[in-house]
Amino acid sequence: MRTAALFDSAMAGLQSAQSGMLVTSQNVTGSSVEGYVRRTSSVRVNGLSPSSIDLTGTSFAVEGFTRYFDNLLQGQLLSQQSKTSYSQALTQAVAPLDAMLTEPATSIATALGNFFNAAGSIANEPTNAAYQQSLIGNARLVADRVRGLANAVGQISSNASQALADVLNQANSLTPQLASVNSKIRAAAIPGVAAASPDLLDERDRIVGKLQELVGGTTLINEDATASFLLAGQHLVDREVANTFTNSAGSSVIRSDMALNDLRIKVTSLDGLKPVYLKLVVPPMLQKKSDGTAMLDINGNLVVLPGKSMLQDGKAGAYVHLIQNFVPTVQKSINLLATQLVRKVNQVTGAGNTAIAPIFGFASSTSGGAALTGVSTDITGKALLDGLWKKPGNAGEYVYSDLIEGSNAQSTSYLETIDSALKKSEFDARQFQVVGSFDRSQFSNMDATASASLQSLRDSFTSPVTFITSSVATTIATWKNTQQSDEALQKSLASQKSSITGVNLDEEAANLVKYQQLYNASSKLMQTGKQMFDTLLGMLS
Repeated sequence: MRTAALFDSAMAGLQSAQSGMLVTSQNVTGSSVEGYVRRTSSVRVNGLSPSSIDLTGTSFAVEGFTRYFDNLLQGQLLSQQSKTSYSQALTQAVAPLDAMLTEPATSIATALGNFFNAAGSIANEPTNAAYQQSLIGNARLVADRVRGLANAVGQISSNASQALADVLNQANSLTPQLASVNSKIRAAAIPGVAAASPDLLDERDRIVGKLQELVGGTTLINEDATASFLLAGQHLVDREVANTFTNSAGSSVIRSDMALNDLRIKVTSLDGLKPVYLKLVVPPMLQKKSDGTAMLDINGNLVVLPGKSMLQDGKAGAYVHLIQNFVPTVQKSINLLATQLVRKVNQVTGAGNTAIAPIFGFASSTSGGAALTGVSTDITGKALLDGLWKKPGNAGEYVYSDLIEGSNAQSTSYLETIDSALKKSEFDARQFQVVGSFDRSQFSNMDATASASLQSLRDSFTSPVTFITSSVATTIATWKNTQQSDEALQKSLASQKSSITGVNLDEEAANLVKYQQLYNASSKLMQTGKQMFDTLLGMLS
């Protein structure tokens, strides 16, 4: 081997050892950094000798760095991450309600059972003051439980609205960051010459991972290594262009008091002057004919177009589902239970068809107004309750299940009148209360006949209470099971990714020893070459 080739090989060995130690130190340091992807130096032969006689050109060189990455596995993990954050957000949001339904001390069924038991005791001894006081006491307990449940559901909606605003604002801060990273990646990449640094690619993946967790969506890695992020096919980030979440007025800050149907995606136009605003959430709406009248199906029911949302996964998707679907459904079922208590209990009559003093009612929405009780003297309240519970044309009364189906926009039995009635502020279960008192006058008409009639109402409330407790409990249990399976699948995918992209400190320690030995060997080769060169110079002098 010629002297020049000897020095070339030694220098190449030193450079390779240095690059190896550099990338090993980066791996060790990055092992504690979230989203860090393991790298290694790529060494290639710099040139083969033309023959076994001329042993020149046998050195090698560092071609660059290889980033251990699997696009398919990364895509699966991001998609699963969106689903996991969705189910986690749902279960965390309804945890207080779940505890309330499963705790006997806060159970509506228990309170109602005690109330009707107290009515049965009065039927045996109508003049017993202790039994009378027990009836009103248990009625107050029923009202407290109904209000408590309604308040818990209302708090879920309030918390979800605040959390949704926080999530969308966080996403608005991430989209320009992703666009900026994309710009740096494109600027650093020169086809066939240079590629973007692994640190930029790691940062790209961290941002899209956070976006997937927040708002779901889909991530596309483009051929130039930039990332595009889409929601329901609409770009939220298109390489170096970042769109934002806003409202119809164009405000970039999302507030918790903004209605879902006011939320938009502000799509930047090419000229930057006339952005396009796309609706983020479309509520259910009646399908109408060309003349503007409502369209009916073959059974004469209204045809309702289902609501749509661009937010299907991630935390944002969960909060939209709670606000748009879960909370309204549960609220209407609780409101309906409260109206049934007011209507049926207050209509009980004793001997001689004399009505008892009202026990339940709704607090008036106006300051100082009379409570809504639905008795004959409460003309406004009676008209509202009759309008809800009575079928059109004196065809009888609805049962609880009829009204629940009628208020469900996805049901074939949907009736807008029922849905609108249950949304009235007058029927808000958070205003449900006991209007009866402990005074003796409260029980002037509460004879044995009235007490027995009141006790007989027990069965009519079994279905409503069961519907509320079982349907909500079943829904929450389903979300819990989904969360467990989502977390298990995400853990499995993360483990598979870690086996490829993660840093093994034992392996890095072995690599460090290998590169140190290469460095020492190359140094020794250079020292030997120097000694040979010095000896030759000494012989010539």
